[in-house]
Order: sequence, then C-alpha cells, then structure tokens
Amino acid sequence: MSARSRMTGTAAAFFALVAAAFLLALKPSIHGNDGVQNYAYLRSLMFDGDLNFSNEYTHYFTLNADWFDNADIPRNPATNLPVNLYGIGNSLLWAPWVIVFHSAGLAANALGAHWTLDGYSPLYEHAVGTASCFYASAGLVMLFFLIRRYYTDDETMWGLVIIWLASPLFFYMCLHPSMSHANSFFLSSLFLCLYLGGDGLRRWAALGAVVGLMTLTRYQDAALLTALVPGELWRCHEMLRNTPVSETSDIIRRRSMRYVLFVVTAILFFSPQLLVWNILQGNPWSGPQAYLTQGHINLLAPSHVFSVLFSPLHGLLYWHPALALALTGWFMGISFRREKLICFMAFAAQLWVVSSWSHWWAGASFGQRMFISALPFLAIGAASFVHVCRHRAILTRTVILLLVLWNFGYIVQYASGMIPRQQGMALRTLVYNNIVAVPQLMLRVITGSHQLNQQSQ
Repeated sequence: MSARSRMTGTAAAFFALVAAAFLLALKPSIHGNDGVQNYAYLRSLMFDGDLNFSNEYTHYFTLNADWFDNADIPRNPATNLPVNLYGIGNSLLWAPWVIVFHSAGLAANALGAHWTLDGYSPLYEHAVGTASCFYASAGLVMLFFLIRRYYTDDETMWGLVIIWLASPLFFYMCLHPSMSHANSFFLSSLFLCLYLGGDGLRRWAALGAVVGLMTLTRYQDAALLTALVPGELWRCHEMLRNTPVSETSDIIRRRSMRYVLFVVTAILFFSPQLLVWNILQGNPWSGPQAYLTQGHINLLAPSHVFSVLFSPLHGLLYWHPALALALTGWFMGISFRREKLICFMAFAAQLWVVSSWSHWWAGASFGQRMFISALPFLAIGAASFVHVCRHRAILTRTVILLLVLWNFGYIVQYASGMIPRQQGMALRTLVYNNIVAVPQLMLRVITGSHQLNQQSQ
C-alpha cells in the first residue's frame, strides 16, 4: 500500500467516525438553564417578533423548574424584561437549521401531517441538536485538514481523538447540544484555521467576522484573541528582519490595513449584541450585565489556577487526564514553534479568565466544559505528542484508547446520577465506579433492566 493510500484510508476512517457519532450518538434536546436561554432569542423572534422571553421561560420552567433552581429568572430594572445571561450567537447559528426544519413541518402539514409547529416541539429540538452536532463535526474536519499540514494523517487522527473523545467535547456535541460549547468549538476551530491558513485581506476580513460571532456565542472566548499577539509579533519580526529599511513603512502600512479591516469586521458582526442589549437593558453599551452577576470576576487575580486544573470539582486534568498529553506536546520537539506558541497563548488566556471567576467549576458541568473552545489549540499539541511518540505507536494508541474509555466511563457516571454534579469526587470513587459500577450498570442497560437518564445537565 502506498503512502498516499495510507493517508487517504486514515482520513476516511476519521471522517467515518465523526459521521457515525453524528448519526448514532446525537440526542437532540433543549433543556437546562443555559440551553433554554441560548434558544430563547430564536424562539421569541420567530414566533413572537420580540425579545420578551416571559412565555419561553414559563414554558420551560413548567417542564422542569430545577433547571432554574426553582426561581424565576429576574427582570432588568430599566426595561422590566426578563434577562438573558448569554449572547445571541447560538441562536444566529441555529437559525438557518430551525427555519429549514420549520419549513419542512409546514410542508408536511400541508400534505396532511399533524406536526406541532410551536417552537417547542421535538422538531425544534432536532433542529438545534442537528445544527450543534454538525458545527462541531465541521470543526473536527477543519482541524484534520489543518493539522495534517504539519503531521501525518495517523498522528493527526490520534491527536484529534484525544481532544474529542477524551474531553468534554463529545458530551456537549452529542448529548447536550443546546449549550454553546459545540458552536464555540466550531468557531474557535475556524478562527485557528483561518489565521494559520494565510494572510490575505479577505482572510483577515473573514477572521474578523468569526471573532465577532465567536464572542456573540461565548463572551469569554474573546480571550482567544490573545493568540494573535505572538503570532503577529513573530510574523512581523520575520518580515522586517529580511526587509530593507526603505521598505519598512510599506510593511507597516500593509499590516495596518489588515488589522483595521479585522477590527471593523469584528465590530460589525458583534453589533447584533449591541441591539439586543439596547432592547433588553435600555443601553447598547450596557454590556453583559446579567452574565457578570454569576459570581465575580477579578482578572487581576486569577487565584484558582490550581483548582481549575486539578480540583476534584471538575478540574480539567483531574477529569480529563488525556489533555495532559496535549499540553505536554507543545513542549516536545522544536518544529512549528510559532504555531505552538499561538496555541499556548490561547490556552493560557482561557485559563487566566476561568481562574479569575469565582464560579470556576462551571456549575453542574460534565468535567471542565469552560475549555471546550480552547480544544482546537490543544489539538496541535496532541498531534505533536503522538508524533514524538511515533516509535512507540502501539503503546501510545493503547494509552489514548484507555483514556477515551475512561472519559466515557465518566459520561455514564454523570448521566446515570452515579456521582453528584456539583461536588468534588475522590479519585478512588471515580476509579472504582469506572472499573466496577459502570460495567455493572451497562450490563443492566444491555439486558433491559435499567435505562440511563438522557436528560443530562
């Protein structure tokens, strides 16, 4: 078999795995506090023509008041409208899919079907779930084509397995798709691929558009912009050191054009949020007031770094030890130093922001979900690790597969209620559950004597 055939076979295998997850593992739903508030924008605009979420919140509160801690969502004192903690970005990304599914429902009803087209029925849950899972899948495919430029297809695939199947991504891509994480993974993947893929004016305009949407989808993902700092310093250094002094001003002018275009486009694509804030809060410059009421953030004192990484309460490496391989990969080998530096800066910025937040464990989270948008940057480190360990390929892949199984054991523990969702768990308990309790539970599921709870938070 030729090298080219091996490459094509590996790529096909990875794409087939992504497609299988999309077709077989997706469990569409709109639930939980975050999922409801992400979707409320779209439902209210489509069916009510406004941004008054009273009826949306009432509907979902009636379904499960626990999603809202059994308390009504507060109203903004300036407008008396119910607040929304999150940006409108998820609804914008879901809108084409929901419109298509809604139109299909209209067509089906015209032919004699009786589909419920109220914005709440399973039709809309499937639209949202399909959209989120598709976007995350597209992010994985884009990363595959990006990383294969640096490493072999085998190394690329196994690196992506680490950040996909041994992290929180799979859970929020397939089992809880109404949260923002699948969409944020897609946008941060697109951001990284655009930046590393070229330097033309149109690419910088597209980069600005993605950054605007990325920030609309998750406010904290604005921190990923810091990845541009080392990238541009490195690029400018390389350009200037080989350029005569007489041509320096031309380089500065061309770089400035790109930066201005990037900023203008980013502001343009973020501007819908300004309109939303004006309606909900009475001032377009009022900012994410409701979002910032969740605890407190002190960016000058990121005092929770150790807990964010190692705490039994959703610590990133405590829950997802496979990601330690990706972190290690940044410092292994000397190739692609600029790319690794860019990725390290993005992760460090996200770590800084999360560690500055008093609610750093992210509530009833499966693992440390706050880093899902940083996973594309970890992917290059993961592929680098696999590359450096290529002479021990069988051992490396065995370890990765065991860590994937470990992560799926956690998913079973979480979804079945075997472990509490807002408490730290001793490692010995998690290990015992994965080795003993989870296999016993899965055996009961297979034999039909038990059913997993699908409504995971």
